[in-house]
Amino acid sequence: MATLSAVADVRICDVSCDANGHFNTPFIKSGSITWDQESHTLTLDNAVVEHYTDNIYDNIQPIRISENEATIVIHGQCKLTTNGFAVMAFDTYNAKNVTIQGDGNLQISSTWIDIFLIDTNLTIKDITLESQNGIANNGNGVNVALAFNNVQANIKGQVERIGEGITFTNCAITYPADAYVLEVEGYGYAIYCGNNDIPDHIVISRTSNVKGDVNGDGEVNIADINAVIAVILGGGGSNTSGDVNADGEINIADVNAIINIILNPVVIEDHEWVDLGLPSGTLWATMNVGAKVPEEYGDYFAWGETAPKQVYSWSTYKWCNGSQNTITKYCTNSDYGMVDNKTELDPEDDAAYANWGLSWRMPSQEQCMELCVSCTWQQTTMNGVNGQLVTGPNGHSMFLPAAGERYNNTFGDLGSYGQFWSRTLYDDIYSYSAVMLFFYLDDHKGHYGNNRYLGFPVRAVRVAQN
Repeated sequence: MATLSAVADVRICDVSCDANGHFNTPFIKSGSITWDQESHTLTLDNAVVEHYTDNIYDNIQPIRISENEATIVIHGQCKLTTNGFAVMAFDTYNAKNVTIQGDGNLQISSTWIDIFLIDTNLTIKDITLESQNGIANNGNGVNVALAFNNVQANIKGQVERIGEGITFTNCAITYPADAYVLEVEGYGYAIYCGNNDIPDHIVISRTSNVKGDVNGDGEVNIADINAVIAVILGGGGSNTSGDVNADGEINIADVNAIINIILNPVVIEDHEWVDLGLPSGTLWATMNVGAKVPEEYGDYFAWGETAPKQVYSWSTYKWCNGSQNTITKYCTNSDYGMVDNKTELDPEDDAAYANWGLSWRMPSQEQCMELCVSCTWQQTTMNGVNGQLVTGPNGHSMFLPAAGERYNNTFGDLGSYGQFWSRTLYDDIYSYSAVMLFFYLDDHKGHYGNNRYLGFPVRAVRVAQN
């Protein structure tokens, strides 16, 4: 192991390591913590640290790092506790890029913020995290970014004041059901829920794109059958991925569906659809573009754009020059811009096609109308999410969540109503609007036009296969 450099600044309860990378402090109760200066890696192996002080503002943390490009590796069951204001602090101009990763479980608890960030890009990767007081900066979080990658996390605290953004890879917020990341000017990004409230309990779960992978290990096998059976018998929690056939229930039919996947391991694009028995034969996706389960809101798109963004307004809309009167594509009226008489989105501007591939499109106005006329709609909830159960003539159903909308840098009417873009311009007069499928929770439903810059989810339809 390399000899400790004089420039190293890594401390455990305010104690620096010796030349061999070990920390001599009575606050390490069990396990081991070592620092390797050559690789800038701090390794915790079944480490238990309990730090108590008479002055909670003494600026002493179980882990404090001012080293750039530092990595903290978690092995086994690690637990860090302090009655001070933070468990981990990455600070003051040097700790620019820090990664917490490993194959273990990290439990952290303080009296204020468990992980305190200053000028730090923090990535939390692969571990299981249990936090009692959250992750934050005490200012506007400028130069602070936070990334979760393949993480299972139970955070009983706030995640806020992250100036450069909060991102998720191979994981997603699963509680609260209406949680989302929002930027507030002068405050930074935070995880919000409901009507712009910051929740005090957040659950982040690993995700899998493999149908039938109930236990989230990336494979479909007998373990997934056992996981479904555990849910049926009441001992497996409320694992929504157990609804393999997407009928809204978890029962023996899902066991049969997994068996069929094991015997016939063919997955088409990983996107499921349901045949509602509609007169046109249209096949609807069982979840929104960007969602992993039917009740997730998924991504929000401005009409004719193919990626979500932070601000939804005419000034950020792709197909205009800053206002509804300067439309540059999909225009039939010269009062609103450059006329090209296009009334349906080209595939490259279709969010379903661009994100899911050749077999998918956003629905047409006629397909939205058919869904309203030919199906029965029933207000319901799925895993705590408000929405409508849409049942077709053949008795098959799909769930539409009440995902509201996005405008400017905020959300509106989450849990109250649903709006989903079609691929059709509204009419020959108002070229600044496009057709949407909408519903209110009182079962009022229909299709209407709305401003193209607004962010709505997309529920895709499957293109007929030859």
